[in-house]
Amino acid sequence: MPEAPALPQTLDQLNAQLRERYPQLSPQFQAGARFLLDHPQRVPISSMRAIAAEAGVQPATFVRLAQHLGFEGWHGLRELFLESIRLGPQPYASRARQMIREGDATRMVPEMFRVQHNNLDLTEAGANASLGAAVDLLANAGTVHVAGFRACFPIAFTFQYVYRLFRPTVHLIRGEAGTLEMELRALSARDVVVVISFAPYSNEALIVARAARAAGARVLALTDSTVSPLALDADVTVLFSHESPSFFPSITAGIAVVETLVEMLLARKGRGAVRALALAEDQLHGTGAYVSPGAASGADGESAASGERVKPDV
Repeated sequence: MPEAPALPQTLDQLNAQLRERYPQLSPQFQAGARFLLDHPQRVPISSMRAIAAEAGVQPATFVRLAQHLGFEGWHGLRELFLESIRLGPQPYASRARQMIREGDATRMVPEMFRVQHNNLDLTEAGANASLGAAVDLLANAGTVHVAGFRACFPIAFTFQYVYRLFRPTVHLIRGEAGTLEMELRALSARDVVVVISFAPYSNEALIVARAARAAGARVLALTDSTVSPLALDADVTVLFSHESPSFFPSITAGIAVVETLVEMLLARKGRGAVRALALAEDQLHGTGAYVSPGAASGADGESAASGERVKPDV
């Protein structure tokens, strides 16, 4: 007989198990699982009876579903939703000390790449359904504003830089020199604001999300949990995993998410996007943004530094 799945220890593990086992669940269990996946913010603050009523099932369904997943009952399953709110992230310094104590240079490299692969797999499984909704939101926006601070700034910058190659109405919210409030004045009801953050969540990211709501703009949250402060009030949420054996969270899966979004947006826009991209590319080459293939060699193809003949790029 196949081994029973391990009891989920975190909300992310529970969500992954629900998605994996969903096709084999009974219709009643599917309805309960769908509610847990789609409305995780309701679980910590609502009674089982109220949740069952919203899900359209009997309260006992959630008890049996919890037992089916290996818990003694509903309270054990619900505790994962509560823990996801209560548990703060482990401080970077604590993780660094632990890494040094357990340090083994021979295993660090394979372990890092293994975890990165796992981050990508988990993100693909969890974000697949929400990426389409995110593309719909972005494609219909008047202007797209992108905000990510500290560790999430590279993700935000990558998205803004690549998307702007074929769409000029994409702006990065930086908040440099105390100008965040000034930049947020530009938000309007026709806009979509992309806010990126994972635990520990940046206060600036929450300020941007609240300002977007106040302006009537739509919010796309790229974050790490269905119950993160950003996800709770977003129109669309795309989750990505940031686990790392190092002291600092990984942004690999976050970069993969925004690159996927840009690819889908380009395909959605079609030939118009290709024309805009070609124009941007010509301008970059025309202004000298890129090194010319023959710039490092003389007219006769001789390398100025080594005297070796250089074969031009094609």
